[in-house]
Amino acid sequence: MFSESSSDKLNFDFQHLTGIVVSLKCGETTLEDVNYSVSEIIQLAKTLGVTIENKFIQHRKFIDSAYYIGQGKLEEIRCYMIENNIDILIFDNELSGIQERNIEKFVGKPILDRTAIILNIFKKRAKSNEAKLQVELAALEYQMPRLRNMWTHFSRSEGVVGIRGGEGEKQLELDKRMIKNRITAITKRLEKIDTQMKTRRKKRSYSRNVSLAGYTNAGKTSLMNLLSKKTLFAENMMFSTIDSTVRKVYINDDLSILLNDTVGFINKLPCSLVASFKSTLDEILGADLILHVIDISSEFAQEHINSVEQILREIGADHIPIIKVYNKADLLDGIIENGMHISPDDILISTYTKQGIETLKERIHQFFLPDNEFNQ
Repeated sequence: MFSESSSDKLNFDFQHLTGIVVSLKCGETTLEDVNYSVSEIIQLAKTLGVTIENKFIQHRKFIDSAYYIGQGKLEEIRCYMIENNIDILIFDNELSGIQERNIEKFVGKPILDRTAIILNIFKKRAKSNEAKLQVELAALEYQMPRLRNMWTHFSRSEGVVGIRGGEGEKQLELDKRMIKNRITAITKRLEKIDTQMKTRRKKRSYSRNVSLAGYTNAGKTSLMNLLSKKTLFAENMMFSTIDSTVRKVYINDDLSILLNDTVGFINKLPCSLVASFKSTLDEILGADLILHVIDISSEFAQEHINSVEQILREIGADHIPIIKVYNKADLLDGIIENGMHISPDDILISTYTKQGIETLKERIHQFFLPDNEFNQ
């Protein structure tokens, strides 16, 4: 179980825990945006096995620097958690170390913010050595400003004559040094991996390279499995795959491509994860074409599109030609119910029924023809 005495919030078994979600509407943020973000954090929590019992949204003009939300609302939440025996409190945003410490002391229950939830999911999903290193790096950078809250052993270590440190150092300072050293070591290892991946991408530059990009749980890996006739892990949950995978795909007798599956995107993806997964995201930069996979059945499909396009801009991939591939058409019963505008250049598919897959292959083939407008 998740206890108050736990020292590391990135190593818990969340199964069978109950929680509530807290969000804040302030500034120019619309209530629609808040509700969308809250629904997402609830799904993220469920992915870890947490049962969300309720949600609290406070309207304020500004964020409280000490408690994030007002103390009156926090008292209401504290009473609710006691009365309903709630295990954890989840905030739909990243908290500062001070805010997290103050809130945890106030309510007497463990606190997790959005970044901690996402890091926990990534840690459980990481399979390759590179992905594990990337997640560990992001986790260490997240933990650094929260050391005082995570450890309570602040007694001085005994000093030894002739040993650097004199009368001794605070245990907190030793912990910081250990984490900094580990961050440096991981960064160097990832730089070597990045160099190796650049060499591989250079070798693949003479091939036809296509990258899958899209919101988490849009069906990228299912599409990869269908096109490559391989079986990669794919499940109907957020971030079922975070490792980058490249497969050779036969399109027709005239064309074969290298298809790259990348980590799914999400709204408010932590900056530390974007930075840590730089080498993985750089795979997209080597693509000739991006297939933007979209879950057309989601009521938040347009918001998902906006988030993916923003991240593509941030990593400098917005100049690469894109084909929008609307997946899960089988869930629409033949009717576009969520107001999405499907242009003639977009493709509607279902990886479940295989609808539209041949059309997608033909569109990919057309793209790589010498007289294609993008190749002029």
